[in-house]
Amino acid sequence: MPILAWNTPPAPAELARVIETHPAPLHLVACLSENRMPNFPLSDAPTELEGRLKTRLDQAVKCLQFNSVNFLENLLPDVHIWLVPPHRADSLYEHFAPIEWQTEAVPQAAPKPVKPWFRRPQAITPPESALVIGAGIAGAATARKLAEHGVRVTVLEAGKAAQGGSGNRQGLLYAKISPHDTEQTELLLAGYGYTRRLLQDLLPDSDAWGGDGVLHLNFDEAERKRNQALGLQQHHAHLYRSVSADEAAQIAGIDVFSDGLYWPQGVWLNPPAVVRALLNHPLIALHEDTPLSATEYDGVNWMAHTPRGSFSASHIIYCMGAHSPNAADANVSTLPFRQIRGQTSVAAASGFSKRLRCALSGESYISPSWQGQHCYGATFVLNSNDDAWHLHEETANRAALQQLNPPLAQSLFEQNPLRSVSDDLSDPPQGHAALRCDSPDHLPVVGALGDIAAMQTAYAKLALDKNYRLDNVPCPYLPNAYINTAHGTRGLATAPVCAAAIAADILSLPQPLSQRLRTALHPNRAVIRAIVRQQPLL
Repeated sequence: MPILAWNTPPAPAELARVIETHPAPLHLVACLSENRMPNFPLSDAPTELEGRLKTRLDQAVKCLQFNSVNFLENLLPDVHIWLVPPHRADSLYEHFAPIEWQTEAVPQAAPKPVKPWFRRPQAITPPESALVIGAGIAGAATARKLAEHGVRVTVLEAGKAAQGGSGNRQGLLYAKISPHDTEQTELLLAGYGYTRRLLQDLLPDSDAWGGDGVLHLNFDEAERKRNQALGLQQHHAHLYRSVSADEAAQIAGIDVFSDGLYWPQGVWLNPPAVVRALLNHPLIALHEDTPLSATEYDGVNWMAHTPRGSFSASHIIYCMGAHSPNAADANVSTLPFRQIRGQTSVAAASGFSKRLRCALSGESYISPSWQGQHCYGATFVLNSNDDAWHLHEETANRAALQQLNPPLAQSLFEQNPLRSVSDDLSDPPQGHAALRCDSPDHLPVVGALGDIAAMQTAYAKLALDKNYRLDNVPCPYLPNAYINTAHGTRGLATAPVCAAAIAADILSLPQPLSQRLRTALHPNRAVIRAIVRQQPLL
């Protein structure tokens, strides 16, 4: 698979020539010389292919970010373009190997050492088939990435697809980030653009997502300082910008009583529709109401035992979300997870509320009306395993919306009076309650799964000295086992790009995440931390 690279973005005519003369799949890497939007000028007599490339590039770079590489997937069928910000151009080895330079090469820095427990497993087996455990956004995106590369995937879901944390009626896609270059900021910006482009490709004509951006309001002084610091980052002005209260009102279509940060490419979306679209692939077989009771590896394949029978595949990927603490494999369930309960509310739109053009976000959020209804909320309850709908949380959501925008709340609640749960099954409670999975450091858990018992033996000396040199001790990984979970409340932005990272590891493809991020997200971070602190996991 050729990986061709330029030290500056090539014109569409150059890209078209390469595409016409090289076999697919193609990965084309363009290094940016500065943190500004690249220009893609057409030739004097552009061909049809040039024109298509120009159109696709102009659309794709609307969510360009300069914290890490940008993966513009399937810009044309089987043609993938990577745009690399200047400070990442000397670290291409983290993402690609080998590279064929089409221009003078960008000098590469010496690779930074990676601890063995964060390295890719040494024994990589090409996948013949895969078991994906869980059919939320993480599981569906992981299954889809593998299926698109010819892997037959069986998805096992304990309940119904997109019923748990991915079952909200309207979620928001934007990135609530720090103005500092943290791992979380890097992941959210990379994932935000990736998911936004995915929506455009997966559901181009669907009404299940849309809106005129997301307005994040300055609801207190700390939020104002954070948003103002972000607004000063002019290199990302196309992604987010500061707006006054008057401009915010013009964008929203109603008075919002606050200044804030505007994400023009942000959208609301219906997560179940996205999950269904991701799972709609001829190589994906979904089995609902099929809870996992046990797994075992027979030396060749993984066996997943369920009340509905056993399933086998060469690879297994756990994408269980809030069910992760109860996974059948102790190498998953003993990792440190915490559950977060959230409940959203739904109300019929009013004449006034229909004027809301974009999503509003503050301490709570509300989406524009879709199919005559608004979704708003949400509650946030730590360490809860209760996924039932509760009237007191509906009351809390209403109070939060009243705080966010009093006229909007009044217009909705006048025609949607508060009521208790009805015994009439034709009149169920409005809204959605579910559990999400988070990690102690609030970063997802993504990567190859280690054999925890074997790791505790192999790296036992770290308990005596956390700096003990064990660089030549290979990590004892479980064979062909991976995990993609703990996305918390940010799964719409983070789960799909993490699915692409998992698929890249399994299929030996270019890697969309930097080594810094792969280390920060790796499940072994928790195992090593426990060994150092002399806290046995098993």
